[in-house]
Amino acid sequence: MFGYRVRRGLCVLAVFGLLTTGAAEAGILSLWDGTGANDSTSWSQLGADQTVIPQSFTATSTGGVSISGSLAGNSGLVVISGSSWTSIPPTTTFPAGDTLVWTFDNNGTNLGSAPLTLGFGKAVLAGGATIQADFLGVFTASVEAFNGNSLLGTEAVVSDSNGDPVFIGVQDTAADITSLVFDLKLMGCADLSCGNSDFAVDNLISAVPGPIVGAGLPGLILAGVGLLGWWRGRRKIA
Repeated sequence: MFGYRVRRGLCVLAVFGLLTTGAAEAGILSLWDGTGANDSTSWSQLGADQTVIPQSFTATSTGGVSISGSLAGNSGLVVISGSSWTSIPPTTTFPAGDTLVWTFDNNGTNLGSAPLTLGFGKAVLAGGATIQADFLGVFTASVEAFNGNSLLGTEAVVSDSNGDPVFIGVQDTAADITSLVFDLKLMGCADLSCGNSDFAVDNLISAVPGPIVGAGLPGLILAGVGLLGWWRGRRKIA
């Protein structure tokens, strides 16, 4: 059987319409809170609960943008908030029913398989996701933004003392972000064996320039901040 870090969550919807492209020159990267998001990618298309995610995978956003994903480790897992990823009250986490990507190599090392790279088929102005560690404690979530092979910059967010979920995203003044690389480090954790690069991530949201199919998405979610408590339980594979 599989074992999972368990949680449940609250979220806030924040959509302010379509954004336009910035100047043609290199932009100025900064931390993003999700304001102006007009596209999202659900991980439900990767399979049912407990489906193994290969090292490289693909998805499509609601607006029709192709998403290419890759893990540094061998594989990951699809998990469902409230099912294989649940919580013991009063702990809360991602919204119940959300499909998550868990960067856990259940087929190989039983360690974190991040960094998780998510590439866009169309350059975007901004992108991000809500993230939470698989282990107890304070963590730092980070995201690197790239234009092709060129690093545009890095942003980081530190969780609260419970290690509740945080949204981590970046935005630029020009639509030049072609990929994002997510990772996570636990305070006082020196290597993968104590939980580094082992986390779950909710829907990818983004700000895509120009008109897209499905603009004004009714289901676009800015997954928010989890509240209170922490619990971790894992069952070993027989």
